[in-house]
Amino acid sequence: MQLQGMKSWRFRLLWAGQSVSVIGDGAAGLAIPLLVLTVTGSVVATALAAAARTIAYLLFGLTAGTFVDRWDVRRTMIFCDSLRAVAFLSLPIVAKFNGGVWIIPLAITAASAGIFFETALAVAMQDGIAPEQLTGANAKFEFSNQVGLLLGPTLIGLAIATIGVEKCLWLNAATFVVSMATLVPLRFRARPQEDRAAGRLDERLAEIWKETRTGLHYIRTSSLLVRLVSLQAVINFVIAAETLVIFHAERGLHASPLWTGAVLAAAGLGGILATTLASWFANRFSPQGLIAWSVIALGGSLLALAGSASPLHLAISNGLLGALSVFASVHIRALRQRIVPREVLGRVTATARTLAFAANPLGAALFGLVAQAAGGNARWSFLAATLLSMASAAVAYRGLLRPAREGGPSLVTDDRRRP
Repeated sequence: MQLQGMKSWRFRLLWAGQSVSVIGDGAAGLAIPLLVLTVTGSVVATALAAAARTIAYLLFGLTAGTFVDRWDVRRTMIFCDSLRAVAFLSLPIVAKFNGGVWIIPLAITAASAGIFFETALAVAMQDGIAPEQLTGANAKFEFSNQVGLLLGPTLIGLAIATIGVEKCLWLNAATFVVSMATLVPLRFRARPQEDRAAGRLDERLAEIWKETRTGLHYIRTSSLLVRLVSLQAVINFVIAAETLVIFHAERGLHASPLWTGAVLAAAGLGGILATTLASWFANRFSPQGLIAWSVIALGGSLLALAGSASPLHLAISNGLLGALSVFASVHIRALRQRIVPREVLGRVTATARTLAFAANPLGAALFGLVAQAAGGNARWSFLAATLLSMASAAVAYRGLLRPAREGGPSLVTDDRRRP
């Protein structure tokens, strides 16, 4: 991969570090709730620990981008990694005091640091990678993420069973130390420092909120960004129907545990396949066309879930759903990095991630209620998701595909402007 501003070996170093930290993220999702359950025995506390990332997004999702746009990118990522490492090293210690009451605040702190890190990483990629190579770079990072999602829970489960939860948390901290070490030799474009008066706390908070609203305003006034952010939110909403895939496999199709595992793994395999194909397609077709067609095809994969007559058919359909959702997300992410100016990219990225993250649990709740109302038949949930996906398909066609076919202004460069 030919990179602009970042030597090839440095990109590989960054990629390697983030591939390792993905394991840490996967470990946190399983180890922390298990630690809370072991220490407190409380179902409510365990649920809160499992929802640490959701709570962190509610607290900092919108404002994270504002701070990232203010701060030095490399220092921000190093600080976030060090904060996560300290948090996970401290978890087994604080678990021994006051009935483990500090576990959940520490877990939320680590999850919050992850939000800032991911936002800063998006900015760093724009700084260090040539625009035409952003799709390939995002695909590589997403490949590592999908492999982590596929193998991470199994590996971490085995590690917990072998060495225990506490030592797994120490290993988790080590992954963030590795990530931090890979960031030290890297250099990104410096952001011009703006003079800001110290002022009173209320004045500084007002300034932060003003900058946050500037990012929101930038999205609202960009037709392409409105479509991209909306599509990403809708995609996350409708693919939440996949939370019922395991239920449908076991209750609807009476699949064996082995087949149920295969159905679940198919989504990860589909995502891995999508990341390997993303660069090839990006070099031959327009990004807006690729996004539009993948979003349009999502409805077909959801319909295939509803019509699955066997575990094999369900696995294939779920693999297709996983591939299309990852394929669309990779191209949306890369296109956003190409068209958004550096000075507001953090805010735009954080806003898009927050809306997409919020949409998924809302969709899961809705489709769960649909299945419950249908007497436990998840096919109706998949059909409901299919109907809802038609709205996103219409937006994708009218907002992305048709303008490209009609030879309108370039959607990649037309919206790139200063805020």
